[in-house]
Amino acid sequence: MNEWTPPILIGFRESACDPASSGMPVANIFDALGIAVQDCLPSQSWALVQRRSAEPADAEQIDTLELVRPDGVKLSIDFSSGKARHRAKEAGKGIQPLARALGAPGYRKKFGTLPSIIDATGGLGQDSWALASLGMPITMIERHPIVHALLANALARAIEHPDTCEIASRITLLAGTAEQLLPTATGQVIYLDPMYPERSRKKAGSRKGMQFLHALLGPAEAEAGARLLHAALQCPVDRVVVKRPRGAELLGDTGTWQGQRTEMESPNTRYDVYHCR
Repeated sequence: MNEWTPPILIGFRESACDPASSGMPVANIFDALGIAVQDCLPSQSWALVQRRSAEPADAEQIDTLELVRPDGVKLSIDFSSGKARHRAKEAGKGIQPLARALGAPGYRKKFGTLPSIIDATGGLGQDSWALASLGMPITMIERHPIVHALLANALARAIEHPDTCEIASRITLLAGTAEQLLPTATGQVIYLDPMYPERSRKKAGSRKGMQFLHALLGPAEAEAGARLLHAALQCPVDRVVVKRPRGAELLGDTGTWQGQRTEMESPNTRYDVYHCR
């Protein structure tokens, strides 16, 4: 097994772009991330690229941030078009098993509202976006600065789009590790979706987004998952929900857990629900 080495990124900004138009609360995203900028798009290294967006004429112009691998494969996060927008219009179809695990039907029946969710492992934001499309307030935590920048850029563009601004307004994005931020984050349910270990035999067929996350974050570590779950279980929330592959072992050592734990399954996924109070 090869040792993981994080990629070194080079920055590139298209000539039409304004350094301050990335949607981030900084004057220059590359300076903020400590990334050197080149005059031409590098072909043999990873690059964070700022491109001019094709936004509606009445929307504020916000450039798109895009991560490009040396092989030319690109990744950007877009909540205002494509599959994400379709999922929003479908009002969360496909996310219902997770919504049930988070206790949404019970909250609605008992309180007439939906629970507020802390997504402690933001990733590419698909689950947070789908849950927000159902009406849930979301606090999303992302620890990697590049992934956080891509998420912030996507949310800034979604806020400016008339079809997605309401959903985007329900999401608060925080930068940092979950262990640091969970004690002060506000929410009724914590959701954990730690990265699954990468399977080398299926690497070529794995989703593009997961390939990028594995390259940026490194291989999934059982110890890190255990620490994350331990931190979540210390928080004053109603439940902690952990997403796992169906048939996988529990995340971390939960032998000391004295509370109730239930499971909910969908075709390829299991949700472990820790009832905290």
